[in-house]
Amino acid sequence: MALKQVLIDVGTENINKLKSFLDDLELQMALGKMEAKDAFEEEKKSFTRFIQKEKEHLKNLEVMAAEHRTDLREKFEKLEETLAKPFATNKRSFDKDKKEALTAIYQVEDIMKKAYGDVNYSIQKELDGFKAKLDTYRVQLALGTYKDEEALKTRKVELQDAIGTIRGLMKSQDEKEGKLENFVEEVNASFEHMKKAFSDLFA
Repeated sequence: MALKQVLIDVGTENINKLKSFLDDLELQMALGKMEAKDAFEEEKKSFTRFIQKEKEHLKNLEVMAAEHRTDLREKFEKLEETLAKPFATNKRSFDKDKKEALTAIYQVEDIMKKAYGDVNYSIQKELDGFKAKLDTYRVQLALGTYKDEEALKTRKVELQDAIGTIRGLMKSQDEKEGKLENFVEEVNASFEHMKKAFSDLFA
């Protein structure tokens, strides 16, 4: 009997120890879970702030670049109109066309200065090359006469080709920025899925 009682006592003590260990383990897991949840919530807030800040920054850059591209397009269109005109065959017509062309050139040069650094690298690189061609044409036009048709025609074609290239790059950039907006939305959607997964885990 005494031996049986000893075994019962030892068994009860071991059961109590095991129960205490399991209770303690459950408490530690709960505390760890709360700590993990708190850490997750803090990271979530920090990440949300970061995403929001980056979205605003990207949006501001995108808006500014889009405005500059719109202004460049308008000024290029006006310059293209003047370049597409048939060459004047007398001094009076030439002087009138020259004034119109120089005004369009000055407007393009002005918007290029304002847009500098706000458009992407490939567009900026083309604009830099275009500026050199534009400068050459402007000087040649300002000093030229209606008798310089052949030399000016060559420069006109170069400018028209360069404008076509730049307009193509701007169109491509518009499409890319649409994709960037989609990417930001995808990041937000992924974050929402991640948040839900963690919420389910901590439920």
